[in-house]
Amino acid sequence: MALFKLQQDGLGIDLGTSYLVISDENGKILVNEPSVVAIDINNYDIVAVGAQAKSMIGKTPDNIVAISPIENGVIADFESTVSMLAYFIKKARPDFSLFQPDVCMCVSASLTDVERRSVEDLALNAGARSVKLIEENIASLKGIGVNVDEPTGHIILNVGAGTIEASVISLGGIVTSYCIKNGGENIDQDIKQILKKKFGVNIGISTAESIKIKIATLNSDRENNTMIVGGTDVISTMPKSVEIRAKDITPAIIPVADMCIEALKKVLEKTPPDIANDIMKEGIYVVGGVSLIDYIHEYISNVLGMKVIRVDNPMECTGIGIGKFLKKGDKVRG
Repeated sequence: MALFKLQQDGLGIDLGTSYLVISDENGKILVNEPSVVAIDINNYDIVAVGAQAKSMIGKTPDNIVAISPIENGVIADFESTVSMLAYFIKKARPDFSLFQPDVCMCVSASLTDVERRSVEDLALNAGARSVKLIEENIASLKGIGVNVDEPTGHIILNVGAGTIEASVISLGGIVTSYCIKNGGENIDQDIKQILKKKFGVNIGISTAESIKIKIATLNSDRENNTMIVGGTDVISTMPKSVEIRAKDITPAIIPVADMCIEALKKVLEKTPPDIANDIMKEGIYVVGGVSLIDYIHEYISNVLGMKVIRVDNPMECTGIGIGKFLKKGDKVRG
């Protein structure tokens, strides 16, 4: 009987630009790994997936390339994404099963019908028996612990690696939403350009991400925090290290922070008065990897004059929430 029950367990999947999270119906995370695959271009075989593949970025021989098959929240390489997702589904459910799992998957509210069908086809090709699509900001609120089905308005900002999406949600559905194709990966690219122009050093994308995580801030009191960064000299191509300050990379952070504010303003402008009243009382939830940047909550709050709420597990709450939609009786409104 236990085996039969195990066979019927579904999976909640948050297929993000930078990370893929799989959870069960209780929100327990089964898989949390980078959305990266390493491919041998000689025969197009998958060499590595997830954390192992990400560790290869910038360090592979000529015949192997490590790629992120999801770009700005959209499937850029269908076959590679199928292979990656199939691998992680097997990792999430390693026991033998006669049945394929039912799946709930997150999607951006901005996706077209064609893009939504592509996500469904992706999951079916990767081994799902059935697929149900849930808007990711609804899943994020559920993962935070908000009752999304109640007649109360909530506003949430999801700032991931490839998209900035603000949504107003009430009664289990999207009231209004606005998405910008930008995010944490754009910050990484801008940090690379800043170090190249200002310090004459070329760095890899993994190093740029590390700089963002360690010293990026919008707090003027911490702008002189420093970090030693290694790369290659722009002219000689020899190894070179430089000391940078947090304020050196602020120009890479500000544009994305301002886009967050733009997205929030767009949805607030279209929000009905009664829901706006709920939002003013409750505040703005902010999730996604970029929300971990120091002082970004205060920056948004100061500009909009609204409370901005820090949440636990901002990078995992979407994955936690999507799994909970697998439970029978939960309402789902696309």
